[in-house]
Amino acid sequence: MSTDLLTIEEAAKHLGVSDRTVRKFIADGYLSTKRDTGSRRKWLLPAEVEELRKDRIDFREGARLTRKEFMKLRARLQRLEGHMEVVLRMLDSKSEPLRMDRAYAKSLHEACLGQLQRAKWDESELSSWSQIFLRVTEEDFKSLRDATEDPKPWVPFLRLCLAMTASVVANDRYATSMDLQGVHRELAEARRRMRVSAMCYADLYDGTLDSSLRRLEPVDGSSTDLLKHVLRKP
Repeated sequence: MSTDLLTIEEAAKHLGVSDRTVRKFIADGYLSTKRDTGSRRKWLLPAEVEELRKDRIDFREGARLTRKEFMKLRARLQRLEGHMEVVLRMLDSKSEPLRMDRAYAKSLHEACLGQLQRAKWDESELSSWSQIFLRVTEEDFKSLRDATEDPKPWVPFLRLCLAMTASVVANDRYATSMDLQGVHRELAEARRRMRVSAMCYADLYDGTLDSSLRRLEPVDGSSTDLLKHVLRKP
């Protein structure tokens, strides 16, 4: 089976069902879809289609789990429960500002600049930084300015968020990895929040925020080029 995304027609052929049945599988939540920007065509993940094909075969044949398979499933469920606990803790923390003191603000700014020298990050690094991006507030930007004398303290953080987003999308596994797609959504939300915090920071403490950033639409497609222009180095 191809590693490329599948059309509904291709998925139907692989499953041995009609296009209408595949659309029902999508509506019932058995299959998820992706769409290209500006297109109404739905694409399906090959891994999901193959899993559904195997599940339908097992169901027809009345397959039963062996004890070994049951133990593996139970272990997998326990791991998933552990991951969910971590996710819930992360979600709880997202509403809390970083509340930086001067030392933390300076070290975080230096760490951000250091990360900007890199081109790739592993998933744990991406997840950790996305949590910082999600929680940074206009008060945190003021703390960063006071600690570093950077007149635009939000710029390196938005630059790093953009670079990490580009790295995720360029990953060979992105099209079929739910984890990477989840990180991408998180970084996109973090980017949106930081833009809002940057504008609030400018209104409250500075007033020198680039006017082009105020007009910026959500970062998708060509808007990415505009944001890169706004954040380019002098």
